[in-house]
Parts: sequence; structure tokens; C-alpha cells
Amino acid sequence: MARFHIALPALAAAMHLVFPDGRAFAGADAVPEMLRLVPGKRWLAVWFRIPGAMPLARRLYAWIAARRRCLVRGVQPR
Repeated sequence: MARFHIALPALAAAMHLVFPDGRAFAGADAVPEMLRLVPGKRWLAVWFRIPGAMPLARRLYAWIAARRRCLVRGVQPR
């Protein structure tokens, strides 16, 4: 936390991808960046450039993140 200057609530809310040069991406914004790093999956990052794809990805990520504990345990959210 201290090394990357990311607050604990932000870490709890979303995954973070931090590059050695200090660039940081969180949540859905990290997904295309991670895909660019995985050999054989780089082509998937292109889909995030489609107009409207990132807002949709952010909404989907937020929905999943809000329910991740319930989804993992198999319990329905309230």
C-alpha cells in the first residue's frame, strides 16, 4: 500500500495493476493492460477500443466486484 500510494479502500474495491514506471490501472481499466502483457491474448485488448466498450466493462466490473463475496460463496446478494 505505502509503496504504491494506493489507499486500502481502493485496494479492497478493485484489482490494481501497477507498472514499474509508476503507471497504475484499477478495475476494468486494468483488464486491457493485462491482456497486452499475456502472450497470445494481446488481440483481446483491441475489443476494449470499441466505442462504448470501456463504460460497459466498468459497469460489469463494478457489478461483479459488488457481489464477488456472494458469487464466490454461492450466496445471493441482498
